[in-house]
Amino acid sequence: MNCTAPEATEVAACEVRLTLPYPPSANTYWKPSKGRGLVPSDEAERYKAAVAHVAARAKVQPLFGPVRLTVTVYRPKRMGDLDNTLKVLNDALNGVAWLDDEQVVHIDATRDDDKPSPRAEVLATAARFATPEEAAAHRRAKAERAAKARRTRNKNRAAKARLRLPKSLADLASAASYKRGDR
Repeated sequence: MNCTAPEATEVAACEVRLTLPYPPSANTYWKPSKGRGLVPSDEAERYKAAVAHVAARAKVQPLFGPVRLTVTVYRPKRMGDLDNTLKVLNDALNGVAWLDDEQVVHIDATRDDDKPSPRAEVLATAARFATPEEAAAHRRAKAERAAKARRTRNKNRAAKARLRLPKSLADLASAASYKRGDR
């Protein structure tokens, strides 16, 4: 993790360079969750924790602004799609190597085989690192968006539950009584 001084015609580049464990398949990375669509699986959470641990040991600061990503993936066996690997890596590096995955504007990726030592070598570059204040503001904004989405989802579920048709005559009588205000 460092920044290089710019030459006369170029912009300074800060970089995050990591060697990470080989990522799990995107096919096992997500699991269905009732009412929430797909959420990261237990395996995904373990992988994210491993990536965060490697980044913390390397004292990684998240990059700010447009990010260029170079990845070389070394597979343990001759199977697996490169694009599935990239999705998992990007998800795990989100909030660690950069603030948000929407910052990634360019990806250069290659795949090779290395059965004894499967891994992903990552180089991410940007013009500068995020300040601690920018990183904290981004985390707050992300938490606020998630809380707003939860409130909206719960409100919509409650409205949908109120609109469900009654299943029996007793339910119809109860619904009619409720509408008249007989409580």
